[in-house]
Amino acid sequence: MANSNVEQCVESLCHHGCERVSAYIGLLRAGDVFAEVAGLSEIERQLVLDELVAIMAPYEEKGND
Repeated sequence: MANSNVEQCVESLCHHGCERVSAYIGLLRAGDVFAEVAGLSEIERQLVLDELVAIMAPYEEKGND
């Protein structure tokens, strides 16, 4: 992740915990713009979504066991 705005946003969102990050993923997938991502471009929001999905992947897989 080369974009510092994206990196800072992802770190900030992750501090809210897994359950909230899952909700953020849903909002981003729906195209919603919420306060934490309002200052980012559409491309940056997509990068945030991609990174959050990657971060949550191990937890999602664990939940499917």
